[in-house]
Amino acid sequence: MKAADEAPIGSDTVLVYFVNHSTAPINLGGAERSMIALVEDWQRRDPEFEPVFITKAPHGKFVAAIEERGWAYESFPYRGWTIPAPNPPASEVMYFANDDYRSTLAIIAMMERRRPDLVVTNTVVAPWGAFAAAVLGIPHAWFVREYGDLDHGLTFQNGRAETFQDIGLMSQAVFTNSLALRDHVGQYLRGARIDVVYPRVEVDEVAAKAAELPAVRPFGPDAGLAITVVGRLSETKGQWRVIEAVGRLQARGITASVCLVGGQEQVDYDKRLMDRARAAGVADRVVIAGEQANPFPFIAAAAVCVTPSGIEAFGRTTLEYMAAGRAVIASAGGGSAELVEDGVTGFLFEPDDLDQLADRLARYASDPTLAAAHGAAARERAVDLTTHEFSNENAIARLEETAEAEPYRLPNVARYWFQLPVTYFASGGGRPRITLAFIATRLPGRIKRLAGRPLAALRRRRRV
Repeated sequence: MKAADEAPIGSDTVLVYFVNHSTAPINLGGAERSMIALVEDWQRRDPEFEPVFITKAPHGKFVAAIEERGWAYESFPYRGWTIPAPNPPASEVMYFANDDYRSTLAIIAMMERRRPDLVVTNTVVAPWGAFAAAVLGIPHAWFVREYGDLDHGLTFQNGRAETFQDIGLMSQAVFTNSLALRDHVGQYLRGARIDVVYPRVEVDEVAAKAAELPAVRPFGPDAGLAITVVGRLSETKGQWRVIEAVGRLQARGITASVCLVGGQEQVDYDKRLMDRARAAGVADRVVIAGEQANPFPFIAAAAVCVTPSGIEAFGRTTLEYMAAGRAVIASAGGGSAELVEDGVTGFLFEPDDLDQLADRLARYASDPTLAAAHGAAARERAVDLTTHEFSNENAIARLEETAEAEPYRLPNVARYWFQLPVTYFASGGGRPRITLAFIATRLPGRIKRLAGRPLAALRRRRRV
């Protein structure tokens, strides 16, 4: 792998810096996979195109994927302006501000060493590449692939409206991954143009991977209606809704089983899901397969797949279920509602109505031919969705156009602002005090996790 500032730029080279927010400690998320596919398509379109990545430290699955493709990158220890916890203590704000602003200064220096034609930010979470581009007057594009607060439970430090307004202010192009998210973001961008680009999913590749055997047995004997849910195990992803629905089906005398595929960020969340399954009387009908390099055999083993999150910006797993030829039940909010044709390729349900979800599952349990028919129609729709106006090809053309746009530029004093936390910490007295105060806020939670599940906590520590 070459360093980001090696190799001089030829006269025809298009140099684009892509900014990512996640180390991907467990697996590549949908945002990372979509960006990688976009870059691969751009390289096929233009042999002179050169991508360079700016990503969060420490290294995880994302850097491994970049290195596998031979792409250049630099990593920095930043966090973001959209964070997991509301109202963090001042010590935590200052602690991370030092890293965030130091990283911004380093990114500015990186762009000065080798100035790109365009900077692309691939997340609502981390604005530091956008700030660096604005300091230097470099065109910038922003891919918003999540709601932030509604889907991931994040907190906008400066408010949702203000954050999206700043995204529009600092960008010459804004993209979302669904019409639903475009409408949501558009409330705050005052009529500005927002382009939609759907993630690319290769239907034939999905079919080939689905034909393999699953790494672990997804369902027990006499499974009844076999249900698979793929996605990170978390409260916002809503696997608990399916467990509750399976319990309600059992109360009606209907047999169903569910296989949950995906890693977890909270070390005890699998235990909490199983506690819920025991309370519903269906613990023997729930299999947690964990993170799988190939989740598609688990999809193929099911009669129906579910996207049970309260809202999804797009719903990549929804499209992958469809590509595998499976009927899909998805929550009616967000991007999944654009993919699933209710009553044709699957069903939609209101995420607050678990009886409705159970009713949808009961339809398939009583009529397997309906599930098969919806699955066949879902695959046809997935094929149609690979050739549409929201393609990577159209997005790339828009990005090439953006590289020639007039950029937004911050005033010269912006560099001074970014240096303030760094200067304060470097003064000597501030760093130890802020660091100790920050550790004090985190220590009780670490002790609790270690006491509850010591081996899982230690494994998580090594992974990240």
